[in-house]
Amino acid sequence: MVGRELFLRGGLVVGLLALLLAGCGPRRAQSEAPQTGEGAVSRSIKVRVITPESGPLTTNRTTGATLSPTRESQVGATASGKVLEVLVREGSRVAQGQVVLRLDPVNARSALQNAQLALQQAQVNLERAQRSTSGSLGPLQASLESAQANLQVAERRYREGQQLFQAGAIAQVELTGLEAAYNQAKAAADNARENLARAQRASSEDLALLRLQVQQAQNQLAQARRALADTEVRAPFAGVVAEVFVNPGEFVAAGQRAFRLADTSRLEASFRLPPEEAAALPMGSRVELVFGGQTYPATLSKSSKVPGTDRLVELVAEVSGSLPPGVSAQVRYTLRLAQGRLLPAGALRTEGRSTYVYVVQNGKALRTPVRVLGDTGTRVAVEGLSGQPVVFPVPSSLSDGDTVEVVQ
Repeated sequence: MVGRELFLRGGLVVGLLALLLAGCGPRRAQSEAPQTGEGAVSRSIKVRVITPESGPLTTNRTTGATLSPTRESQVGATASGKVLEVLVREGSRVAQGQVVLRLDPVNARSALQNAQLALQQAQVNLERAQRSTSGSLGPLQASLESAQANLQVAERRYREGQQLFQAGAIAQVELTGLEAAYNQAKAAADNARENLARAQRASSEDLALLRLQVQQAQNQLAQARRALADTEVRAPFAGVVAEVFVNPGEFVAAGQRAFRLADTSRLEASFRLPPEEAAALPMGSRVELVFGGQTYPATLSKSSKVPGTDRLVELVAEVSGSLPPGVSAQVRYTLRLAQGRLLPAGALRTEGRSTYVYVVQNGKALRTPVRVLGDTGTRVAVEGLSGQPVVFPVPSSLSDGDTVEVVQ
C-alpha cells in the first residue's frame, strides 16, 4: 500500500509540471514576438534648437603696436661754431622758441659790427652826394635862366627890327646885326639847357648807385643779425628733448643735427596686419590701445596699403591720452567678416565638399545645405537659411529625416 501511494504521488507531480510547462510556453513566445501594424512605436530623438539671426559677423583681434610721437624733428644748427653750452637735458620739456643750446657768438658779433659800420658809411656817401648834386646844379640852373632871359630880349629886338626895316626906318645892316644877336642868344640858351640836363643825368646815376649801396649794406646788416641769432639754437615747437647729439666744446657746422625734439602731446601707434585685415579697416575706424591695464581710444589715420617685406601692411592710429612714447602696447580692433545668418560653428556638418545643418520642420530633422560666408572659429555667417530653427548641439546619431522632439 505504501509503495503504491508513493507511486501515485510521483505521477501527480510529474503531471502538474507538464501542465505548467505547456501553459507557460506559448504565452512567453507571444510576449517576445515583435509588435507590428498599428501597435508599433516610432523612434524619436530629443534635440535642442536655435533660431539663426541675420546680421554682421564680427570678431575682435589684438596685435602688438609701438607708440611714437606724431610730430618729431631732428633740429640742426643754423650756424657754424663751437658749442658754448647746452641748456637742457635729455627728457626735458621745452616751449616753442626756447633756447636749447648756444654757440660761440664772437665771430657773429664782429660781423654784425662791421655790417653796421658799412651801412653808416653808405648812408654818409649818399648824403654827401645829394648835397654835392644840389650845389652843382644850382649855378647851371641859374645860367639856363639867364640865357633864356637874354634869348627873349634878343628875339624881341629882332622882331622889332624886322618891322622897322619894312617901314624903312633902319638899314639892312642893322637888321642883320639884330638877327645875329638873336641866333647867338638862342645857341647860348640851348647850350645852357644841355649842360643842366647832362649834370642832372650824371647826378641821378650817381645817386642811384649810392642808394643801391645803402640797400646792400642794409641787407648785409640783416644777415649779420640773423647769423648772431642763429648762434642760439631754439626749439621749433613745444615738446620733449628726446636726444642731444652735441656736447659743450665741440664744433658744429651749419645744418649738422643738434638735438631731437618730440611732440609728446599727440602720439601714434604703429602696427602691422595682413592685407585682407588691413583692407577691412578703412581710415577713420576706431580701435583701442591697451597699455598698463588701461584702454585708450585711437583712430586710424594712415596706411601704407602696400605689404612690406614681411607681407604685412603698416597702419598708424592716433592715440588719445597721456602715454609715454617708445613703449610697446596692444591694439585691439574689430573686423567685420561677413553678413548673413549667424550660427555657432558647432551647428555645421560637412560631408566631402558639402556643408549643411539640420533644420526642424514638422517634427523632422531635415538636412539643409549652406554656404559659409565667414568664420571666427566659434561663430559662422552662412547663406541658404531662412528662419527655420537649427539643431544645436547636433546629436551624433541624428540623420536626415529623423523624427525629433524639441526640448528646452
